[in-house]
Amino acid sequence: MLKSLLFIVICHLSIISSQANALDSLTFGVEITDYSPYYYLDDALRYQGAAREIFDLFSDNIKQVPHYSAMPVPRLFSEFSKGNIDLKFPDNPLWSASLSTKAKVFYSKPVFQVNETLLVLKQSGEEIPKQEILQVGTILGFSVPGIASSVANQEFETVQTQEIEQLIHMLMSDRVQGVYFNESVAVALAKKMYPNKVLSQHSQYPPFQYAYHLSSINHPELIDAFNAFLLSHSEQVTEIRQRYGLK
Repeated sequence: MLKSLLFIVICHLSIISSQANALDSLTFGVEITDYSPYYYLDDALRYQGAAREIFDLFSDNIKQVPHYSAMPVPRLFSEFSKGNIDLKFPDNPLWSASLSTKAKVFYSKPVFQVNETLLVLKQSGEEIPKQEILQVGTILGFSVPGIASSVANQEFETVQTQEIEQLIHMLMSDRVQGVYFNESVAVALAKKMYPNKVLSQHSQYPPFQYAYHLSSINHPELIDAFNAFLLSHSEQVTEIRQRYGLK
């Protein structure tokens, strides 16, 4: 049964690979945001991280040379909506409201499972009371599904910035009392920037669990190819995730 399934996957990949070869190039639209170890730009502004390794492996599998076009989140949504990008990462159906198009978006199986949550500066005593959280820092262009109801109910004001480093600085200087972000990324970065400070989940705002997907508007066949790749190369993809300490 397993051999038959693998044979079907290999045949499916071969067919889709021939379709993908018709493209002049394979462009991944990605974020300039430092989301290490998921993805980040190095000093030479080259896209790096676990996502890059997975997409490089996939591109090699379908015999394409990948091109990574990094841009701010609002522009990434705009270029994606205009059809100027073959594949977008990260993406999630919950973010569709940010698109300026009614076109159908095709999403892959999850690339990474993630936790987003409202993080506060850990105190020596009790945590900051919920009612004293007046401002929460978020990244410009990012959706905030885990605190959407709190924002709608005006429990606090959101303050948007371009970079996560700015969020951390604002929290440490009490310009905001909380930040909403990917938990593992924010905690690791805060430890690097402020070794004597610790971020923690606020008990009144449980983490929101969801996934990062690869998406496309113009090339559903590439999404099919990527899904088949995740199955046929599951061991290699798992090894990459584990090496970066990711799910």
